[in-house]
Amino acid sequence: MFRLARMAKIDLQVPQDHVAKTTSIIANLKILHLMNIRKTRVGEMDLESHTDMNLLSKYIELKGRLEKIFLWLEIDPENLSLTSEEDVNPHKDIISIDQEIQHLEKEISGLVKEVEAQEKTRKEKEQLLRQLEMLSSAGVDINQIHGCRFLYVAAGLIPAENLDRLEFSLSDVYHLLLPSNPIGSRRLVFVFGSRKDREKIDKALKSAYFEKIEIPRQDQDSEIPSIQSLRGQIQELEMQKSVARKNLEKVKKELEQRLREVTRKVLLSVAILEIGKSYDKVGRVYHIAGWVPQDVVPSLEKKVLEATNYQVKISVLSSNVMWQVGDLLKIPTCFQNPFLLKPFEKLVSEYGIPSYKEVDPTFFFALSFLFMFGVMFGDVGHGLALILMGLFAFKKSTKQNMQDLGLIIMECGIMSTIFGFLYGSVFGFEHLIPPLWFNPMENIYYFMKVTVGFGMIIISIALILNIINSIKHSDYERGIFGEFGIMGLVFYWGCVGLVLFYLTTGKFLANFGYLFMILFLPLLAIFLREPLFNLYNRLVFKKKHPILPKNIGIYLMESLIEVGDTVIGFLSNTVSFIRVSAFALAHAGLFLAVFALANTLQGLKGGIFWYWLIMLIGNIGIIAIEGLVVSIQIIRLEYYEFFSKFFKGGGEIYKPLRI
Repeated sequence: MFRLARMAKIDLQVPQDHVAKTTSIIANLKILHLMNIRKTRVGEMDLESHTDMNLLSKYIELKGRLEKIFLWLEIDPENLSLTSEEDVNPHKDIISIDQEIQHLEKEISGLVKEVEAQEKTRKEKEQLLRQLEMLSSAGVDINQIHGCRFLYVAAGLIPAENLDRLEFSLSDVYHLLLPSNPIGSRRLVFVFGSRKDREKIDKALKSAYFEKIEIPRQDQDSEIPSIQSLRGQIQELEMQKSVARKNLEKVKKELEQRLREVTRKVLLSVAILEIGKSYDKVGRVYHIAGWVPQDVVPSLEKKVLEATNYQVKISVLSSNVMWQVGDLLKIPTCFQNPFLLKPFEKLVSEYGIPSYKEVDPTFFFALSFLFMFGVMFGDVGHGLALILMGLFAFKKSTKQNMQDLGLIIMECGIMSTIFGFLYGSVFGFEHLIPPLWFNPMENIYYFMKVTVGFGMIIISIALILNIINSIKHSDYERGIFGEFGIMGLVFYWGCVGLVLFYLTTGKFLANFGYLFMILFLPLLAIFLREPLFNLYNRLVFKKKHPILPKNIGIYLMESLIEVGDTVIGFLSNTVSFIRVSAFALAHAGLFLAVFALANTLQGLKGGIFWYWLIMLIGNIGIIAIEGLVVSIQIIRLEYYEFFSKFFKGGGEIYKPLRI
């Protein structure tokens, strides 16, 4: 929970005949993070990018053609089982795969084109039917309209309120405007004018949002069909479409196995060629390297060796070795948090990806986030509403991001409900249940002290995490003498001790020795950070670094500013947590405003209705607006007051190879 997954570097030397099978196993296990040699600083690894980019492009083109077939057959590629481990050779198989896809396209395209043609004809018939029905409802003789050789006739729909605008736009043109039946909020209109004024008429119609209805024309070889015959034709087309669909479903079942096999070959070939972009190939042997969580190495080794009849050579660098080369090779970051904390990993990653040697801050982030949300949003009713909202998002959505958001909302709702009982608040009503702790509006000063105390705990945790991370990265100067290192922690705890002494006794501590030890010495160590660390290196590691920096004047000025910034920073960071109590009081204050408005309207006619309507709208508004504002403020405190003191970042997220 507190530590990122321990990773191991694994190298596989795979004969070309087994590379497809090995790739299939790795992709199905979804555990190998491919190592990109271009991002390493180890030139002596003798790895060279090797792949046929033209061949890869061809396979990507084949993949696109398969996706088109999926679309034709309405198949979800996610549902295809691709677990077969038959050998695949991208260079040898390209011709046979291309031919197989051509055969599939040929067998399917005829039926698909038949269905598409029937659908197109049906839509055209339905469009003609609508036109004839509208014209027929207005008592129009279509043949007479087409018999007007010198008149331009336009028929269509126009918003009823635009009739006057259209009449005004046509005022300088000889015309006849005949409104007909209303169809919803629009009117069917006919406009007659001279053919030479067609351009002006069309411009006026466009300005009035005129939707033109094409007047059907009689062909030389056929008459305009009747409405009744059109309905019969459309019904017949529907039956033909149903038959064609059944034939397509039959073909789909017959071709499914072939489609599955060719899809597996294409996807595996793409994966193999992608591997070639990052790793070396010598003769007929592929060198595949990457990172896996250390605890799954035995499982990977067993499955690969058994599937390839022990033809693959596997070498693994232990985690102890990787710890030493962690600064040379970029080891991916793999979180290993329980289910309830996993959604918070994305919020942590928004600030940065922890490097391999850092402490995973997800647990501390999640715990402090939920605690602060509960403090600022404490209400039993609102908490239950958030639980229901989160549960709905978690259950109904198929997208991982929405499920994660739903889980976070549920957890926030639980904390809000808990603090609602502690505050004695249910939808703003503070007398339905007794508070188990205190009422925020009646204990403002005490509430502020509680949140500042919480801020002290958060800052202390941040300093401890910084010390641990600095030691892990062998950055002893930052870990010991830095403003957020051991000296900074001693100074901060000394200040906290002075505050607690004053709050408990009502007196200031006047012990000079204590003040010297906890305030002056830590600040002096921070001030002389570089010389002290140089002296430490000389005594412990026998390094012959000069103790004093070259430009002593500039160094002293910078150190003095750093010390001042440390003192002011600790004070402002701690006081910043007062906003937790401030937003909690604002939450309660919004309830007071809603109650005041509801009580005012209660005196009107139908007052009970207005009272509960305002209460409903007010609570929805508070949940929506205050919930968003509170979340933003919490993230601000997490990022600026917490993460900024220990988070180094610069890591690369663990992305295992998958098809």
